[in-house]
Amino acid sequence: MLDKKTLKSAATGDLETLANLDSRGFIMGEKESLGDFVKRLNCLKKNMEEMNKSLKAEGFFEIEGSRFSLDSQIPSKLFKTPAQKTEELYRFSIDWVPGFFVNPSFGWLFGGCAFYFFPDFFALFIIRKSFQNKERWLIYSRDELLAHELCHIARIGMKKRKFEEYFAYQTSSSSFRKAVGSVFQTAGDTYLILLSTMLLLGAQISKVFIGLPVPVWLFWIFVFLCISRLALRYRKIKKTISSATENLKKTFENNTLPVLFRCTEKEIDALSKMLKKDSVTNWVNNKMQNSIKWKIIKKRFSKRSVE
Repeated sequence: MLDKKTLKSAATGDLETLANLDSRGFIMGEKESLGDFVKRLNCLKKNMEEMNKSLKAEGFFEIEGSRFSLDSQIPSKLFKTPAQKTEELYRFSIDWVPGFFVNPSFGWLFGGCAFYFFPDFFALFIIRKSFQNKERWLIYSRDELLAHELCHIARIGMKKRKFEEYFAYQTSSSSFRKAVGSVFQTAGDTYLILLSTMLLLGAQISKVFIGLPVPVWLFWIFVFLCISRLALRYRKIKKTISSATENLKKTFENNTLPVLFRCTEKEIDALSKMLKKDSVTNWVNNKMQNSIKWKIIKKRFSKRSVE
């Protein structure tokens, strides 16, 4: 996965090596120095080797109290189509993340998710066992689910959630999910909507069938406020992404989405507020003077010098 020669070359700051790592989904994170980045990769290499050793010797490995077996590991061939999607959108292709078919105990509607383990950034997938023999289950598509989680893995170093779902949902084949999927950023958002609607239903039942003098209109207001909160947050995210994208076009032309994917939350917010072409150019130049990540971005995505 990561050989000693590559890691040694990366530690010296070799841009060719770092650009290649970036293309494989090893993207530098927020406030991550070159030393921190290489340390992360070394930790990841060690953990992956230990996992593979355990799988080979014991037939399983355990992490954070969970056990994953060799016979439930996702075949590498199933990552081919999802990796093509992330390459098309964001110019990275991950072939190193382990994945397993698992039916967790925390949700019968569960399709899949990615687990991250800090501070060494070890990551793995789990997807429902139903996907072992078929590409779809209920509303879920196996390829779409894997591509979605690959985006989260690639941006693991950003450590923020504000734009994560927006980027991940752009891999969807559904125009509807692509447009509004990022409304729900956390499980808490989903539970909030479910709670508000269940309370409304309970109030309606209590009034109609039990005859209690329940002010149902208050529950309607609560539902409206919950939905409005998520809708307004989503609108702000879309507006920020749109403005930042437009500003990046002045420097990176057709590579704006891959570049934006590699930006931190603060960088995206800053880009969205710039009004003049010179401001963007100066901002990018300043970043490249102080950030190895932006030197990698320039090498991979700038069609012309921004000097």
